[in-house]
Amino acid sequence: MAMLKGRWQLIALIALFFVPTLAAMVLVFTNWRPAGFTNNGELVQPAEQLNPQTWETVGAEPKPVLTGDWLVVVPQSDECQTTCIERLDVLNRARVALDRDIERVRLIVLQPNTRTEPVIEASAAADLLTLAAAPATLAALTRHDGEPMAAHIVDYRGFHVMRYAAPLDAAGLLDDLEKLLRLSKEEAERRALEGATSE
Repeated sequence: MAMLKGRWQLIALIALFFVPTLAAMVLVFTNWRPAGFTNNGELVQPAEQLNPQTWETVGAEPKPVLTGDWLVVVPQSDECQTTCIERLDVLNRARVALDRDIERVRLIVLQPNTRTEPVIEASAAADLLTLAAAPATLAALTRHDGEPMAAHIVDYRGFHVMRYAAPLDAAGLLDDLEKLLRLSKEEAERRALEGATSE
């Protein structure tokens, strides 16, 4: 009887160590993720360095320091019409909804540097920056796998981390951005900004 009891204790001890390991292996190999880690947009893997600091200003605006800020980038090849203006308005309201984190995020309209005039009128461009990049950069942001893209999230180091197809799910973008800001360290963002301004 004592031998039988000892055997069951040994089996229970082995199960205690190996069952969680086996369960973890199953979850990893089936690519399971808990609900808290789901994204609304498409995660860019691996993240691509976009070097937003090389983007040009449009008109006589002074060149902003973008390092240290999270960027919501809207690619726009031609003049910003009703759909574009509505998208920017929704994104600006999403940025305002960030509350105390609003200063950590900038909303940017990115146009081709071959265009001399801004794609959006100054009266409609409150609380956003209009910048210009090479046509190849803009083309890569405007479409992905043949699908039109509405917006992108670029982290405080200039890495392209999320993309959002058209039509834009602004609530989903806001949800993703809130998660990213929660995970990001404000101190790291401050240091990145200090490093960029001291160069």
